[in-house]
Parts: sequence; C-alpha cells; structure tokens
Amino acid sequence: MIEGGQLKFLTKEQIYEIYLGALDILQNVGVRVRESSVLKALEEAGCLINGEIVKMPTHLIEEAVRKAPSRFTIYGRGPSTKVRMEDKKVYFQPMIGRLNILDAKTGKKRRTNLQDVANLVKIADALPNYHILHSGAIMPHIEGIPDEVSHVYGYLASVKSSSKIIKGTCRGRNKAIDCIKMALVLAGGEKKLREKPNIYTTYNVISPLEHDREMLEGLTEYVKYGLPVDVTSEPQMGATSPVTLAGTLAQQTAEVLSGIAIAQVLRPGTPVFFGTCGAAMDMRYGTIALGGVEAGLLNVAHAQIAQFCQIPSRGTGANTNAKVLDFQAGYEKAITLMMPAMAGVNMIFYPGTIEHAETISMESLVIDHEICSIVSRALKGIKVNENTLALDLIDKVGQGGHFLKEHHTIDYLQAEHYTPKLADRKRREDWEAGGSKDLTNVAREKVQQLLDEHKPLPLNKKNEEELFQIIKEVEKREFGNKGRVRTENLFY
Repeated sequence: MIEGGQLKFLTKEQIYEIYLGALDILQNVGVRVRESSVLKALEEAGCLINGEIVKMPTHLIEEAVRKAPSRFTIYGRGPSTKVRMEDKKVYFQPMIGRLNILDAKTGKKRRTNLQDVANLVKIADALPNYHILHSGAIMPHIEGIPDEVSHVYGYLASVKSSSKIIKGTCRGRNKAIDCIKMALVLAGGEKKLREKPNIYTTYNVISPLEHDREMLEGLTEYVKYGLPVDVTSEPQMGATSPVTLAGTLAQQTAEVLSGIAIAQVLRPGTPVFFGTCGAAMDMRYGTIALGGVEAGLLNVAHAQIAQFCQIPSRGTGANTNAKVLDFQAGYEKAITLMMPAMAGVNMIFYPGTIEHAETISMESLVIDHEICSIVSRALKGIKVNENTLALDLIDKVGQGGHFLKEHHTIDYLQAEHYTPKLADRKRREDWEAGGSKDLTNVAREKVQQLLDEHKPLPLNKKNEEELFQIIKEVEKREFGNKGRVRTENLFY
C-alpha cells in the first residue's frame, strides 16, 4: 500500500504547542456531554463534572492516547478484502450517501433513492483505488424509504453491491444496534466479528466542544464489540471555531481527543481514527469552503498531530464547492486530495461529492478515482537504482537515437508511468474524430459501462434472508404491524 508523509507544515515544536493547547482546553474549558451514562463513566474515571460540562484532566487524555491502538485492520466480506490502518499508509474512501444526487441523464440535482445507493456502491466496488466505503446506512434520508428504517435498507443495499468494507451509522442506540446486528450476520457471529471487524462508524463531535446524546448512544454500542470508530470534528473556521488555522487546530484536537478519551474510558483499546472534516467558512455566503486550500492545510497539520499521538488519521480530499464537474471542481479536487495524501492521512474521505459535499455524482465518483490513482502514483515517488538510472542503456542508444524499441522501455513503462483511463491525451484531430467528448461525458460512459458489466461478489442467500428478517424486525419496532415497506420491490 502507498504511504504519504512527504508533506509537512508544522515543526515538532508547533505540533507540541497545539497539543498542549488542546490539553489546556479540555482541562480548563471542558466539553459538554449530553448522555447520563457516559457522564457517570467519565466522573468515575476522574473527570470534573458540572451539570453536562466535563473537564478532563491531562493524565486521562494522555492515558487514552496510549490505550488507543496505533494500528488495526478492518475487513470486508470478500475473502481478501481488508485494510490495515497504520503508520502513514493512505486509503481512499468515497462518499456514497448524500441527500442529493446529480442525475446523470438530466444533469439536475434530485433526491437520492435506494437504487442510486446501490448503483453508487457498485461503481465504488468496481474501482480498485477505493478501499473502504461509506454507505447508505449513514444517510438520514433515502427518498422513498421512511427515515426510521433508512439505515437498514441502506446497509443491505450497500452490502449487496460490494464486498468491500461498509460503514454503519452511529446516530442513536437502536440504529447502531441494528447495523451491528446485520454486521454480525455477515461476520458469522460475535466471536468472528470481534476477531475480524467488518463494520466501522463515524462519531461526530459537534463544534464547538459538544458531544450529542444520540451519537454517544451509538458510540457506546460500537465500543462494546471493539469496533473501529472514526472520531471526527467538523469545525468551520470563523463560525464554529476560531478563524485562525492554529486556533481551529487546537480546538479540533481537543474535540477529537475528548471523543477518543470517551471511547477509551468505555472500553480501553477501542480502535479509533483521529478525524477531521474541518474547513473555512466563506463569510460572503455562509458556506463551508471544503474546496478551499485551508481545508488542505488543516488536513496536513491534522495528520502530523495524529502521527504525534500515534493514532491512525482520517481526513478529507477531492472536495469541491463547484455545482458541476467543471474547471473549478478539477483544481479544487486535485489540490484537496493531493495535500492530505502527501501528509499521510490514513483514510481520505469525500471523493464523489460536489457542492460543499451536499450532492453526490456518479461521474464525480469515477473522475475522483482517476485523481486517486494519479495521487497514488505520485506517492510512490522515484526509484533510483542501477536499472532505473539506465546508464548503460543511455550509452548504448547514444546521441540522436531513441528508446522506443528497447526492452527496458517495455519492462518499466507501466511501473514508472501512470496512464490515465479517462483523461484525453490524443491529438486534437483524433479527439475530434472520436466525438470531441469532454471528461464529464467520458465519465458518464464509464459509469454506464460499470453498471452494465461489473458483478459484485454475490451475497450469501442465507445471509440475505437473515438481513431481510432484521429489516422486518426493525419495521415492526418502528411501525407496529402498519406501514411496512415492501422490500421485494426495492432491490434489483
């Protein structure tokens, strides 16, 4: 697997200063915790409690950092599908569930439905540089599905469409339990789930300095099984965090450390990500500038702080504020993806999105995969040895010759050069003869090809029946005997 770590903006002294600032915030300002059982556990662990405000002593935070694993593995349902989070290894996680989708046929935004979820996951399953997947289980709303059961329908649609790692939701105790039950079916029982976790979740700290009750309830369920939790802060600079990057990093680090501390108090050794989704707020429009260079800067610094704590990191990349796949989308996506990758962020999230990550696009999913592939080649760097220096070959070809016919060229071409699958490098005349297609049109054709030709690893029929049974149980819990969704009409 590729590794980053080549790009650094903070010195060791600056990292430590930000870390100390975060410890100061937690000990003297504290965080709000809106769940009684977690408050009790934190009080027993030595925190000072005043109502819902929790002040965390430095020794508790540093103990939590020591207890959090520096490496862990998450597994898909495929026989060889797994990712090992450690050091500065880089993996890409595309976005799947957004409230809106850019319709490939009309080019207009509309609500995302269950078939869209299945299609998006299927496309991501087909693309090799997408390693770990967001899912329909995370979506608070899927068009045509009652919100109370969208998580289980979204989870089933996702695991049917991919054998890669699928994320579950953390929004509330019941929904977390439902997703974990479904993961237990696929794992083959609790013992196997603990040995080879096939589900993870994202736990969002609310900026500034607040832990929501529903999220805490969900977190509690995941940590019972020792499942990986992506503890992520999403500050907007100038709105929910200081306008300065250093101030935002201090607050964000405090927020993430407080979430990690809660996880370790509840179950020592819980695998966690040190996560960020931070960006500037564009004060002109009140929008989050996910495509801004500040997001890249925050990701790089965040990776350095996570590496200092020796905890795997999660960040964002391939972000854009553009509404269509235009020149703006291209440069924002490339910049925001390259920076965290070069910093060694372990899990980079958001490929596939446009419009401040409010909308998903199948074409963007395909284009962003190409950017991920280019970034992967860049991270491999330049190999310098006797064979790659090719001094004997240069001597052989001499002045005025060429290297096209040499075996060395054939032997090293694919390893040394990345050949894009979508980007056009033809002469203009040949491009025009092929229909003068721009990148979006090429991506649209690729989307259709993948939907027509890719065959995900089939879901075991017995497992599928068990997952449907869980859905029926959830519907009965939520609706009684009324209003059950007709499941047989919802899946291809």
